[in-house]
Amino acid sequence: MEQEPDLAPYLQLKYLNFLKREKEDSNRPVYRLKLGQRSVLVLNDFPSVKEAFLQRAFLGRPPNPPNHLLKDATSFSVSNGVVWREQKNFALHVMRDLGFGKTRMEVHIKEEIAHLLSELEEFEGRPANVRRYLAPSTSNNISALIFGRRLDYHDPMRVQLDEVITELIRFFRPTSLHAWFPGIKTILFKLKLFDYDKLEYAIKHLLQFIAKEIDEHESTLDSNNIRDYMDGFLLQMKQREYRDPNTSFTKAMLKGNSPSLIGAGSTTVRATMEWSMLSMAEFQDVQARIHAEIDEVIGRERTPEWADHIKMPFTEAVLMEIQRWKTVVPINLLRYTTEPAQVAGYDIPAGMTTIANIHAIHNDPDFWEQPELFKPERFLSEDGKEVVKHECWIPFSLGKRACPGETLANVELFLYFTSLLQKFHIVFPEGKRHNFQGRVGATFEPLPYELCMIPRK
Repeated sequence: MEQEPDLAPYLQLKYLNFLKREKEDSNRPVYRLKLGQRSVLVLNDFPSVKEAFLQRAFLGRPPNPPNHLLKDATSFSVSNGVVWREQKNFALHVMRDLGFGKTRMEVHIKEEIAHLLSELEEFEGRPANVRRYLAPSTSNNISALIFGRRLDYHDPMRVQLDEVITELIRFFRPTSLHAWFPGIKTILFKLKLFDYDKLEYAIKHLLQFIAKEIDEHESTLDSNNIRDYMDGFLLQMKQREYRDPNTSFTKAMLKGNSPSLIGAGSTTVRATMEWSMLSMAEFQDVQARIHAEIDEVIGRERTPEWADHIKMPFTEAVLMEIQRWKTVVPINLLRYTTEPAQVAGYDIPAGMTTIANIHAIHNDPDFWEQPELFKPERFLSEDGKEVVKHECWIPFSLGKRACPGETLANVELFLYFTSLLQKFHIVFPEGKRHNFQGRVGATFEPLPYELCMIPRK
């Protein structure tokens, strides 16, 4: 396997060089990079990612993950082995009991969307900073599962929580300097580089908020009435406290899991919705077809339901193409080989940090015709009546460590998208367009913008 040069000097570029591989590199889907003090395996096409991620050897996360600022907190998202499996399975179990992916959760999402529509209607078609309202709306969906309640958009705690989560997502991207240079956090903090001191201050307040929630939940815990994820976790912690001294159900885990779930469960949906609305403003012909499909299947008055998606293939295809065209998680969360493995004929040693380049897969001309173009039809059958899902479309990754919130995310995306387009015609402010450039953190999100949400007559 050929060794690529040290990429450390480019780590803070808006887009990593290996996300923009030249055509002559397309015959090298697997290669190594030198990032800081580590040799890193890069999987640059779908066959290699599929082969790797379906192996047990690639289920690990790297040791010493970049979550040191969480201090006395940890998270199953960066854990391995028994702890990861136990915590992931518990999270899915308790959330299913709370209505995750069921009618109960759909009702909550619809209520949250109603708040969003009400806020946007007040602009009466004038330019609006849509992100300002989307962020708390999508965050509230997962917050209700974690804490048992929503927070008003203008609640100071709501605003602070969104700001901290956004900063965490930006800072904890897989390519951050501190992920590859042990000990650099001290330098960053003392020199106040990259707003590191501000981030540490923000996280301090986040953990104080989480600790307060834990205290309130502990004081009102009722084993016969599990209100949310935090209740379920605390009850499990109480039951295991004496019989399992090595339990992973600790306050440190709860402190870390809570913001991890909120961040993963809200920022990706929010970023995808932002690209969706910008795309509708840019491609008016596509927006017109979606309006027509909504009017035919749902009408103007009835609230969209998840069950409607089966009858709306074009709308589904548009959402899938947006997730391909503007992949909001361009680099999969880092993996780590826990034992020797083989990929594309290469022997991979244990202890190899691994990056999956999802952006490259979603823009591979060997799989996608003219991948740089926005073409929803690529996800439709020839007659346009059925959705065609391609194997190499992997916005949620694949394998056992794929995103556990995929079902909820799909429901949210469909309901938000159809509800917004049922009520509004989306256009750019007069004389303004968007260049469809974005910034890369843990997610790929649009540069600042405004949109006019014009009520449909």
